[in-house]
Order: sequence, then C-alpha cells, then structure tokens
Amino acid sequence: MCLLLRKYSIIREEDGNVFARLMTQAVLPAVIFFQLSAIPLKGSQFLMVLAMIITGLISMSLALLASRLLKLSKAKTGALMLTSSFGSSAILGYPFIIFAFPNNPEAISDAVLLSELGVGLPMFILGPAVAMYYGDRKENFIMKKGFSLSYFRSPIFIAVLAGIAVSFIPVNRDSSFIAPFIESFKMINGAMAILACLILSLQIKFKSLKGILPLFFISAILQMWFQPFISHTQASWYHLSTIQSQILVLISSMPSAILGPIFAKRYNCAPETASALVLSHIIVCIVMIPVVFYFMG
Repeated sequence: MCLLLRKYSIIREEDGNVFARLMTQAVLPAVIFFQLSAIPLKGSQFLMVLAMIITGLISMSLALLASRLLKLSKAKTGALMLTSSFGSSAILGYPFIIFAFPNNPEAISDAVLLSELGVGLPMFILGPAVAMYYGDRKENFIMKKGFSLSYFRSPIFIAVLAGIAVSFIPVNRDSSFIAPFIESFKMINGAMAILACLILSLQIKFKSLKGILPLFFISAILQMWFQPFISHTQASWYHLSTIQSQILVLISSMPSAILGPIFAKRYNCAPETASALVLSHIIVCIVMIPVVFYFMG
C-alpha cells in the first residue's frame, strides 16, 4: 500500500528523511523505553547479545575472506563487509517480533535488548571503522570516533539506559497517573510497523544487480542463511529458552542494516554497491526468512 502511495506521489522520496528522523529520534526510543522498563533484565538476555555479536563478527570475517578470494577492490570489500554482518533489527526486526509474539512483553523486551546492544552498538562502532578503512576518502580518526560516539549520545541509547534503570523500580502501571503514559506508549508501539513500511517504501529502488551478482549471493547467504544457523547453534550452547532462540534466529535472519549504505556513502566506500545489496536483501527476505525457519524446523 505504501508503494502505491509513492507511485501516486501522496508520499515522496524526499519525505523519507522526515520519517526516518521520526523513527530514530522519537518512535524507537519510546518503544525501547516502554518495552525494557516493563521487565527486569535476565542473564540469559546478555547471552543472546553475546551470540549476536559473535555471529556478526564471524560473518564480517567471512565476507573479508570472500573479498580476498574474488580479488575485489578495496571499496567493494568494505561494502560487502558492511552488508554481510549486522541486520536491520530496528526497522524490520521489531515489526516482525511484534507480529510473531503478540501480547508477549517479555519476548519484545528480549528483542529490544538484542537489537540495540547486539546489533546497534557493534554496528555504530564497527560500521564507520570499516567504511573509513576501505573507503576512498582520507578521513582522520577524530571523524570516525565522533561517528561512533554519536550512538552513545543518541535518544536510542539513552532510552536503553533509562528503560533498564526503570525496570528495577517498582511502579504501579495501573495507577491513574501512570496508566495514561503507558497507553500513549502502546499507541506509539502500534504505529511503528506502519512507519517502518513508509520508510522502506521510499527507500526501495529496483536497481540492476549486473556486475555485483556474486556479491549479492555472498552477502545474502551470509546475512540471511549462515547467521541464523550460527545463532541457533549458539542458542543451544547457552541453553536459551525456546522463545529466546526463536527471537535470536529471527533477528539474525533480517536483511542487511540500512546503516551500511549510510556509512559507505559517508566515507565513499562503494555506496552504490552497498545500497543495491541492501535493497535486494529487503526484497529477497520475503522468501528467505520463511525458508530459513522451514529448514530449521
């Protein structure tokens, strides 16, 4: 439906920046705070985060190895690493989790912590570093450091800390003072899926994969096939619950994070290649995610 809205110019490509800022600066922080503040943290959640980080690092290393074997240029090597490591846990992952586990605040809390600490944090630290090292621009370390530190000043990271802190404070969520705030958070939470659809519909551009088809197969297999199986293996090692294992697998099967092309463009690290790979992932995930879950039983 959002693609039809774009087709008839009811929403336009230039509106994407507004929707994206609304998502990252307002909606996501509110959802994160709301979900994390509801249930105190458990040790198993940090094992999920550890499994996600390890999975992303292994995939990034394999992407580097594949780049060496294919003798890719330095910039395309960076683009492949950026699009083969950490997935789109926020824009796509959250709506998937909310749909798959309706009215299950514990499952959503697991997904939020996994997404922000297991995907968002390493992506904001490693993404600029990879793009800077393999990009064509001769940027200095201070600029990379500033890009990385921006995550720690962002509303998203502040919401993570605030939500964790409030989760340990006994609060009567049914009181006449607190209940209206809880209801407002619920409404924002419900709006996230449609906002994600709006953002994706404005970003999708059907580009030719001519010349980068091998990169597409490598990145898609690493991102949406290899990662879920590695995550599932670690879940069994760490004795995670069934729901936590499913959440870990679902988040790790998401297509490449949209942050990858942003970092690639910032440091001139083959941004067109990175964008084409990410957008093709978004389309292919319609088939890949159900197939992965089918083969994993």
